[in-house]
Amino acid sequence: MNATLRRVGALVDKDLMDLIKNPTMLVALLMPIGFMLLFRLVIGDTAADAGLTGADLASVSGEIDKFLLGSGLCMSIGMVASMVLIYGIAEEKEKHTLRTLMLANVGAGEVAASKGGVALLAVVAVGAACFFLAGGEPGLLPVYLALTALGAVPVVLISLVLGLASRDQMTAGFYSVPVLLLALVPTFGMASEAIKTVASFTPLGGVYDLLGLAYDGHLLSADALMPLAVTLAWAIAGAAVFAALYRRLARDN
Repeated sequence: MNATLRRVGALVDKDLMDLIKNPTMLVALLMPIGFMLLFRLVIGDTAADAGLTGADLASVSGEIDKFLLGSGLCMSIGMVASMVLIYGIAEEKEKHTLRTLMLANVGAGEVAASKGGVALLAVVAVGAACFFLAGGEPGLLPVYLALTALGAVPVVLISLVLGLASRDQMTAGFYSVPVLLLALVPTFGMASEAIKTVASFTPLGGVYDLLGLAYDGHLLSADALMPLAVTLAWAIAGAAVFAALYRRLARDN
């Protein structure tokens, strides 16, 4: 047990250094922050510029705030988790680093635990930056970060599997796109009720809805049961896919 913890700790140190030194990883970390800054500049003051006052201004501003916070959550998870994990693992396979680790008696589970933990930490850190750029109230931050971490779990698990399945970085690019697009679906829910209904059942649809309830102060109401169930279902599904495939994929590589 102690040996396993020491190996995982060494892998975490290595993966953190790779995250900082790798230009692709840095771009993945900075993209959600850049988009949030752009969103804030473009639509952050829309309600005020429209000449609304009183209750109308408060209502529209609240919807804009929820959209900005939800977009930050979805982009943090979709961009960071998918790109950092899928590209990172694919790059290590190209350089034969992953094979070297396996030959050095480092288990696939230890590699997955390290990379998944580092990716989750990066998602939460980027999510915190997006939260403040979106103008979130400080009191909402703990709930926001908890929902970000919860929503990231299935995406991290699936990205680990897709990273192991990638032959090279070109394949990784192909695999990361659908993960990113699926993560961003909830942000289009404002377009129509039909899209909003479908988006609620996507991997991040549950946490997106839970965030809206938290913003309105209704997180502990009965309305949170369905989004929470959807979120937990995706987490369980991600764990099942990971458990079923990662051993075979790691062995094949």
